[in-house]
Amino acid sequence: MSQLPENVIPEKRSLDKIPNAPSRSEPVGFLLRLAKALHTYGLPAYELENTMNGCAEALGYGIQCMSLPTSINMTILPPDGNPQTFVIRVAPGEVNLDKLRKTTDIAQLVIQGTLSHKDGAERLKVVSDSQSEYSAWMMILAFGVVSACLARIFSGGLSEILVAGIIGLTVGTLAIASRTRPLLEHLLPSVCAFMATLLAIVIDHIWLREITISVVVISGLIVLLPGLSLTIAMAELATQNMVSGTARLTGAATTFIQLAFGSALAVEISKLFALDVYGGSVSKVPLWSVLIAVAIAAIALVPTFEARKKDAGWFLLAALTAYISVYYTSMLLGASLGAFTGAITVGLLAKAATRIFAIPGATIMMPGFIILVPGSVGYRSILALVEKDIVGGLQTAFDVAVIGIALVAGFLISSMVPLPKDRAKDEY
Repeated sequence: MSQLPENVIPEKRSLDKIPNAPSRSEPVGFLLRLAKALHTYGLPAYELENTMNGCAEALGYGIQCMSLPTSINMTILPPDGNPQTFVIRVAPGEVNLDKLRKTTDIAQLVIQGTLSHKDGAERLKVVSDSQSEYSAWMMILAFGVVSACLARIFSGGLSEILVAGIIGLTVGTLAIASRTRPLLEHLLPSVCAFMATLLAIVIDHIWLREITISVVVISGLIVLLPGLSLTIAMAELATQNMVSGTARLTGAATTFIQLAFGSALAVEISKLFALDVYGGSVSKVPLWSVLIAVAIAAIALVPTFEARKKDAGWFLLAALTAYISVYYTSMLLGASLGAFTGAITVGLLAKAATRIFAIPGATIMMPGFIILVPGSVGYRSILALVEKDIVGGLQTAFDVAVIGIALVAGFLISSMVPLPKDRAKDEY
């Protein structure tokens, strides 16, 4: 039996290293590797299954595909042979927009018949082996910048911005370190929440004594909050992908619980040393300063999602569009309808960009939904339950559900709006 290196998780191993796996030069081997790549780079279940159906049909194969957060089940029906069923064990991958764009381009070329499965398989290997154009320190810095900007968006002052940036750098360092340490990867939400909360309380006690601890903790952890997973889970449920949606929803809830456990542990330790665990409060800040923070955060999200540098303008447009639409409609219609309007706006923008400029929809959806998703609200809900504020926790959880449903409804409505075809490729 072959031995894996100590820091390699089995489900992250290449199919080329699995004994007796179909060769990548075969149509079946290409389909298996394409499915695993799309899953690893963050494609939702309903889009992955549609893409696989299109590729299999273009190659003359029938396919039944079911994508789950931790596995892919496929039955492939060759034109002249017996059906073959494959189960691929996969780990939930980190969103990598650049590799996702290249992989979906390969799939589209195969669907159009302009690329053979053999050449497609080789291109998939090149994409898989390519190195990120962002160094580790750039990604850590991006974590810090995003956290600092989110503190301003949550009405934090200069003190909150500075402390949130420090916490973001710490969380970024732990996140990068976890990629080669499986144990830390599994415990990452709890460890980061513990460190973030403890840092905020200690800095407030020793140095400032005036920061709003909840704001800096949520801002520092914002990239880890599974708000996006929560929204994708609801979208999968709405599109009848019940198993995948339920599993992803459970995974998001587990992450929330881990985050809450880490924060609660830090709070209890701080109380033993008679440290103030509540901090101050925030006041309203000028809208122009928040818009600047949204713009800077959008640019910092480019390396966080490992997108192309030239896509920074699209990130900026998506984030500002999402925030402005939610800000003004929420004042008139409330938070839920504000999220609904924001989701429609971002969805239509993504669809138009895909149709007119051949920009992958995920380039718009990811930064836009970071502004829209109720991750921070969900975290507050879990914290309230941990602190035995049952009524407040359940009320906040209900708000999360309503906002999440509004986001999914807005997204689905935007996807049904027809747009005229242009020079761009069809969606897939």
